[in-house]
Amino acid sequence: MAAVSYEPPDSVIVDRIKRAFPSDELRERARATNLVQRERKFDTVALFYTLSLGFAAGSDRSIQAFLERFVEMADCDELAYPTFHGWFSPAFVALLREILDDAIENLEPGQTDLSGRLERFRDVLIVDASIISLYQDATDVYAATGEDQAGVKLHLTESLSTGLPTRFQTTDAKTQERSQLPTGEWVAGALVLLDLGFYDFWLFDRIDQNDGWFVSRVKDDANFEIVEELRTWRGNSISLEGESLQDVLDDLQRQEIDARITLSFDRKRGSGVSTTRTFRLVGVLNEDSGEYHLYVTNLARDNYHAPDIAQLYRARWEIELLFKELKSRFGLDEINTTDPYIIEALIIVAALSLLMSRVIVDELRKLDAKRQGSDDDAAASSTRLPRRRCSHALERHAHLVQLYLMVDLGYELPDLDELLLWSSRDPNPHRPRLREQVESGEFW
Repeated sequence: MAAVSYEPPDSVIVDRIKRAFPSDELRERARATNLVQRERKFDTVALFYTLSLGFAAGSDRSIQAFLERFVEMADCDELAYPTFHGWFSPAFVALLREILDDAIENLEPGQTDLSGRLERFRDVLIVDASIISLYQDATDVYAATGEDQAGVKLHLTESLSTGLPTRFQTTDAKTQERSQLPTGEWVAGALVLLDLGFYDFWLFDRIDQNDGWFVSRVKDDANFEIVEELRTWRGNSISLEGESLQDVLDDLQRQEIDARITLSFDRKRGSGVSTTRTFRLVGVLNEDSGEYHLYVTNLARDNYHAPDIAQLYRARWEIELLFKELKSRFGLDEINTTDPYIIEALIIVAALSLLMSRVIVDELRKLDAKRQGSDDDAAASSTRLPRRRCSHALERHAHLVQLYLMVDLGYELPDLDELLLWSSRDPNPHRPRLREQVESGEFW
């Protein structure tokens, strides 16, 4: 009886992933590294899919688990752990970083239209940073603020329209957030949402000078000079013009604060030559606490009243959800190594896994819209298929996605018996077992 080869059914998801991460380009990038020239079993494409999809499946994200997945999918049961571990070198980290940077720049976004309060902006960019805790022995490379603590600080900018990062950078945990945010034309036409880690008057000025908009929370002890009220109140309301904020804040009972303030800062960082700008101060009273939520912005009152500013700032919560997704779905809270190259590689792989998830979400929404009978039903599909639910689905089925990809690339299904034998072999066969110690070992 003739052998029957298995061919999985066609999948638009497989086709979309291959377009997003073309095999020829991945291999071409890898040829420039000594790693590919040195290691005969190194297949960039197979390893890329093992890492980017292996991070999204199961709870074990160790190097050993990745090795077993690679052997299973690439059918190379002669690969030893030391060899696989050695692949995580500076050259390989640089390769992963290049793939990530290219994907961030060139991935085709899905639904990008902003509506309502957001429709006037080219995009809404949310910037923030989050600390990833590491083993204490990694303090030499990744020092944290606490004594004898280690951590990586992940600096991220997220596009609200696509749910994709537009900037992904790592430093040690002691690095200040605002020192890692570049300024320039990338903010033109966009609204930038900033938390207090980026509270910097010079930064506000640079965003404004580059034709961008910003909304930032205000520090509790900020004491601006108020130069103009932008909303008047009836009755015997307190006049704010010419006052310092802290002198009048406790006496105010109005629902909103809307005024122009003066900010002083160095014209160039560290120059000692100061300049001033006027920006808008907005406050919305929290009736439960009796305190104001204060924001500074360059958005005009004609377009956005005080409640609109507060509502816009709520979108900043999206990046908190993105950090949570990276940590809970893609393993950023499970970096169990002190090797700096492996730490960096696993962080980059988590980002690549996130991008892979977004590529799949984009294709699923198109497929859903087509099934619903309308190619223009993207907005409704985004409601039916939220990004984070899709990443959860990918977490459950990533193993199958990778299997489809590997078969499509020409890999054959592994010999099950040989695979299980390889996986079951003890790497330390000469170490005495408990029963052997009991039966014939020395007493101590």
